[in-house]
Parts: sequence; structure tokens; C-alpha cells
Amino acid sequence: MGFAYAVPTTLLTPGTVWEYTFANPTGDPTWNTSTGIGILFPSSGNAPFGNQIGPFGPDVSGHFSRVTVWPADGSDGDDLWVRRSLDLSCVDLSTVRWDLGVDNGFKLYLNGALVAAANAEGYTFRWEYSGDFSAVPVNQGINYIAVALEDHGGLTAFDMQVTGDLGVCDPVGGTLLSIDNTALLLAGLSSNALWMIPTFAVTGTGFYLIKFRTRE
Repeated sequence: MGFAYAVPTTLLTPGTVWEYTFANPTGDPTWNTSTGIGILFPSSGNAPFGNQIGPFGPDVSGHFSRVTVWPADGSDGDDLWVRRSLDLSCVDLSTVRWDLGVDNGFKLYLNGALVAAANAEGYTFRWEYSGDFSAVPVNQGINYIAVALEDHGGLTAFDMQVTGDLGVCDPVGGTLLSIDNTALLLAGLSSNALWMIPTFAVTGTGFYLIKFRTRE
């Protein structure tokens, strides 16, 4: 008799959009606990970050062929900072894992807490580093993921992904978009792992349009 194994869902895809800056933002304590384009993070761009188009070193498939330019720097500390939100609604938090490749070093944060850090010479590959978030607080909802990145000169590269198993959503009420003179309390309504699109409910007093939240 065979066994069925759950296939993790990609919650943060490679090549996704990140806010980024080349100016050290760490003097502001909100740099790794919030998002929003502004003075602290003036730009956004898709990964992979780097300065090489096409494959290099062990990256024969070109996974780190750059989309957003990350200029080469010296081995004088971090020189690129990226951040974005991560929605873990309806996710089994115990299964969430991250995978990351960088040339050369990184410090990974979730909600301001340091998850992992490493620094190595030579080329990177997909995925050079992997781990989970078991050592830091994780929210069943919106989280903030941030990475401080360091280059040692020459080629640069960064991309990552987050995966996990979808769980069961807690029951939530909908947003009442259209009502008649009778108020209707919407409670105990639930959906599956992906939030439902607007739908109609029929009661003794008329039709109601219910809008459920959607995952980003």
C-alpha cells in the first residue's frame, strides 16, 4: 500500500518583488518590521538581484540571472537590504521553510527577529541555504521578512523562496456589501485554504453580497 505525501505550497516565489535600498537602514528599528516605499526603502524590484545576466559558476540553469541590478562591492559589510510582507494566513506554521542563495553573505529576519545568517566565498547555487522559522515568532497572517546582503566583490546574486503546507482556515465573518433595512450578522462562515471570492447569501429578508478576504 502506497503513502500520499503533502506537496508544499510555494508561499513566496523566486523572482518576486522586494523593496530594497543600498543605504544602510538599520538605524531605524522599523526597517525589518514594516513595509512601504519611502525614504527608508525608496525602490522596489524583482529578484533575482545581481550583476550577471545568464548562468555562472554552478548556476548552470541561470537561476540567478539578474533582473534587478546589485552592483559589486567590497568585503566591508552589508551593502543591500531587501524586505517584503509574507502572508501566512491558512498555513500550517510548523511546516514553513525558507530556501536562499546569495553571493556572498546574508542575515535573514522575520518580524525583526534573526532567523539565520551565513557568509561564504565563491559562487552560490539554488538553494545554498535552507531552514525553518521554528526559533522565531511567526504570525498566522501578515509577517515581515527582511534580508541584509553582503557582496565581497565580483559577481553578486540573491533570490529566495518560502514554502509550507496549507492548513484549515479559522471561521471568519464576511464583509456585508449590500443590505436592506434588516441588519444581518454574518458569523461562522468559513472557506478553504484560499479565501473565497465575493458570493451571494440568501436569507429570509433578501439577498446579501458577502466578500471574503483574499490572500496576496
